[in-house]
Amino acid sequence: MVLFGLVALAAPVLGFRLFMLTVVHGATLADRAEERLDTERLLPTWRGRLLDRKGRVLAEDVASYDAAVSYEFANGSWARARAADEARAALGKSAWRKLSARDREGAIDAREGPWRERSTALTEVLAVRGGVSREELQRRLDAIAKRIDARAASVHERAMASRAKRGLSVDVTPEPIREMREYHTLLNDIPAETANELRKVGDEMPGGLKVVDAARRNHPWQATEVEVARDRLPRPIRTSVPLVMKLDDPLDGLVGSVRDEVWEADLKRRPFERQLEDGTVEIDLGGYRAQGDWVGSRGFERRFEDDLRGLRGQVTRRLDTDEEDRTAPTPGADVRVTIDAQLQMRVQAALDPRLGLTRVQSWQAHSDGLRVGDILPAAAVIVDVASGDVLAAASSPRPEDGKGLNAFVLGADSSSMQRALEGAYPPGSIVKPLVFLAGVAEGVIGETEAVACNGHFFPDRKDVARCWIYRQQYQFTTHSQRVGGPLVIEDALARSCNIYFYTVAQRLGAQRLCKWYRLFGLGTLGGNLLSDDAAAKIDQRRDTFAAISLGIGQGPLTVTPLELANAYAIIGRGGATSAPAWRRNAAPSWTQLPLPAGAVARALEGLRRVAAESYGTAHHMEYGDGSRDPIIDAPGVRVWAKTGTAEAPPLRLDRDGDGTAEGTFTDADHAWCVALVGDEGSPRPRYAIAVLVEHGGGGGRTSGPVMAAVIRALSEEGYLGASSHGASIPVQIGASQ
Repeated sequence: MVLFGLVALAAPVLGFRLFMLTVVHGATLADRAEERLDTERLLPTWRGRLLDRKGRVLAEDVASYDAAVSYEFANGSWARARAADEARAALGKSAWRKLSARDREGAIDAREGPWRERSTALTEVLAVRGGVSREELQRRLDAIAKRIDARAASVHERAMASRAKRGLSVDVTPEPIREMREYHTLLNDIPAETANELRKVGDEMPGGLKVVDAARRNHPWQATEVEVARDRLPRPIRTSVPLVMKLDDPLDGLVGSVRDEVWEADLKRRPFERQLEDGTVEIDLGGYRAQGDWVGSRGFERRFEDDLRGLRGQVTRRLDTDEEDRTAPTPGADVRVTIDAQLQMRVQAALDPRLGLTRVQSWQAHSDGLRVGDILPAAAVIVDVASGDVLAAASSPRPEDGKGLNAFVLGADSSSMQRALEGAYPPGSIVKPLVFLAGVAEGVIGETEAVACNGHFFPDRKDVARCWIYRQQYQFTTHSQRVGGPLVIEDALARSCNIYFYTVAQRLGAQRLCKWYRLFGLGTLGGNLLSDDAAAKIDQRRDTFAAISLGIGQGPLTVTPLELANAYAIIGRGGATSAPAWRRNAAPSWTQLPLPAGAVARALEGLRRVAAESYGTAHHMEYGDGSRDPIIDAPGVRVWAKTGTAEAPPLRLDRDGDGTAEGTFTDADHAWCVALVGDEGSPRPRYAIAVLVEHGGGGGRTSGPVMAAVIRALSEEGYLGASSHGASIPVQIGASQ
């Protein structure tokens, strides 16, 4: 009766518990049980290739190996876990269950020593074979353990919060998370020989080390040779012997790189696991994981990260049936960019200080503070007029050029800047055709209207707002005196008359002029331009000097070389605008500016005269003995050009590197040359080119010869007419450095 009574009392409790387990929490507990019957393994994917416009590989994944360790090895518990496994196996399951907790710990202690020695030995092997210090290896192990512990704590906190919301007990032992059962990358890109050796070691270290197949990013153009003809260079550096230059990773500034460090911003943007409102976890096989993942860090690798990044595969295996459910990895998409790799090589070579065009030379009008032979930082960009494709974008000096140079040449970090895209400079006279077209479009000046040049804009001030020719060295002459009367736009552009463009800028006002600069793309890709409100204040104050200074590219205005090349491409297209394209065959989004066709034709004629007529600022340069050479010597090519000498911030020189300026010079102007080029005899420009040489002085004499070299590079690669040197000179990839 007593037993019956006890059963009767217990039955409701057991029944209620059974009801809770099967009905209330049945689905959850069943799912948890099912999860424990499943083991999941991720399959690696690989990034898509970066290809140039002609299909040549710029970056690709190649097979490699990584050394990965378990969570137990990372947190230091691996040796004791293996000793426990050995003790249980030696005593048998039945005997092990009968031991007290103290006796079990004693059995483990007796066997832990040899496993601890193995753990230490493995750590030493990994440090030696991985080429890292013992301290660095331990730092990596600690980082893995710390990251997983933090992840486990976060998961447990969310689980407890969910239980508390449902009124359940939160006094529950934390369950292991997925990362505790996985291996985690410790060493990347280990050689095949090392991988084979570590595999053998791993076989003797169960649950500690695994060598996994991986990939590394390979850049086939990392070591390149290019041959540059020098028979058309300015006379002091001209020679019939070509120069063979070895370029170290000349595409790095464009292609960029990937990093194996995943940042918090990456995890927020696209996490591998996302907690949903119902408490379930959504997996994104293309999402970022905190460790052992690759992320596009800069250049094309970053720009096209979402395209290049693939989706991991996944294998789920049932422990009870041994069945597998496999999702194959999806590789990243190949991306073909607009850059021509071989053309980029030639443009980079044209800017290389070893060629001599980006060093201070005797024929240049450089600052008194610079010396012949000093390196002049430079940039060049080529844009296809018809498509807006960027064909090349080079910057000099590059990091390897900066070794051993005086600090005054490079500054703190200037060798790592991609000047063609990131450098912002005052444009000077380069903006003059844009000012004319804006004035005609706004109706403030007629297409054929002539403006007199009397040397200075303000009648009562001859010392400010002057034309560049109204100086002592030119006997205070004027352009009206040179041409015999007022100037129309063709003469104003060819002779770069400041007074003409001061006049147009005054009529437009700062606000309308800045609006048109934006329409031409200035200040939109890294440059700086007055805001609409700031420009309106200039007009409200009737600050004529500030307004007209903008008309010759001075004042609060900076542009990048890419912005200027794009602006000239807009002129070459007759006013059709679109952002520069970096992806091959991308459909541009065109917008048509209201530019009268006649005004565009007159602007182009003025630019043609700049290079073709003897009075043009890009026609010739004169040496000390009175002899002359053409500036842009490129047979078979038609050129529409504009040179510019832009006032630059003061140049502080520190030649001895002691941190103290030995001199500050305000005459170190930047040198510009921007051009449209096409086949000889064709009325249509095909390519827009912008060249900048920092502190180069006169635009024609310094940037002009660089422009000529870039145009010849276009010819040599078959983009313009017949090559100026006959057959194309091949670029060699993979040459020894």
